[in-house]
Amino acid sequence: MKLAKITGAIAAAGVAMTILTAPVALAAPGETVIPAAAELGIQGEGVLPHQFQVQKTGYWCSAAAARIALTARGKYVEQSTLASFMKVTTNGLPNIKNLENALDHYTGSTYYQVKQWSTDAQLLQKLKADVVYNANRGHAVVINVIRLNGRNYSGGHYATIVGYRAGGNEFAVSDPAYAGGGLHWLSASNVSSGIKLRRYVA
Repeated sequence: MKLAKITGAIAAAGVAMTILTAPVALAAPGETVIPAAAELGIQGEGVLPHQFQVQKTGYWCSAAAARIALTARGKYVEQSTLASFMKVTTNGLPNIKNLENALDHYTGSTYYQVKQWSTDAQLLQKLKADVVYNANRGHAVVINVIRLNGRNYSGGHYATIVGYRAGGNEFAVSDPAYAGGGLHWLSASNVSSGIKLRRYVA
């Protein structure tokens, strides 16, 4: 399979960098590997290096989405371990703060925060800024949604934004509910409109 690539300039350094934007190999059933770039982080438009894995139970979407985000940092943690750490039950994740804590714990940082906004307009503006800011620093953003890519999730669902293009107007979304593992390019407004309680972890 040929790699789909885009090349962007790192403005501060004035040098070109190649960014991988498509899966190139299957590591195992349910996993899609995007090879690491020269360094973690894309420093421009494109897709972060990460490893996709479909959620292993119907209620582990939060654990699977967190795992995808951690692989963008070069950390590989089992979904079962994350589900246990985040106290996930058959009813799902009890508190989105548990996801923030898991990302911090397994990256050894205090980087991640639950962010919540008061209006739809503010949510869209801040989400776009956070996706660009975080992707440029090698971090994915985990979203909690009730709608995504034509699917409805009445009880809520978690997925991971792993990149952007068009200046932040389009997001690369890795959704653990899709067994195929393909990335979905969705408009920022489409993603934002389906976010539950106007909150996410970035």
